Amino acid sequence: MVGIIPVMHVILIGYRASGKTSVGRQLTSVLGLPFFDVDDATCERIGCDSIAQIWEEHGEPYWREHEVQATADLCRGPDCIISLGGGTLMQQVARQAVEDCHAVRIYLQCDPEEIDRRISGDSRSEQTRPSLTNLGGGLEEIVSVLEVRDPVYRAVADHVLDVTELSIEQITSKVVAWWDASIAAG
Repeated sequence: MVGIIPVMHVILIGYRASGKTSVGRQLTSVLGLPFFDVDDATCERIGCDSIAQIWEEHGEPYWREHEVQATADLCRGPDCIISLGGGTLMQQVARQAVEDCHAVRIYLQCDPEEIDRRISGDSRSEQTRPSLTNLGGGLEEIVSVLEVRDPVYRAVADHVLDVTELSIEQITSKVVAWWDASIAAG
């Protein structure tokens, strides 16, 4: 009798600018699975392409409500690669959906200084991403937010990978190895 291979997602966890989207897109070409970014799926669900605009017009709770639903829908769907928003796991219902999902969950951990460098180098970030605290962005905000999020990311992740100095190809190679091991384990 041939066994049925259960649904297996790859779920990428991490702070904004940790490389989740870039790695997710690269994984698509290697694993042949579709890629979904929870931030993009949530924006599409709401009908607006700027998280900052959604937060300004409707508030963060409105965003989070739709983000939770988008996450749950993706986790229930067919095999795919999912890039979570940086704050997704801070919502208990979304966290539960991710924990209950048959997946390999990988935290792309990155040093705050490198995250700040990447965000500062992205001209679109300020226009499309809201500040997360009253600190208004920058290294101080990153450190402050990571103090809260890092333990949650680690608690949910099956694997933690320090991506601070790794290329997209190196990260992808490691994720594929974990994926293969998870599939082999059933």
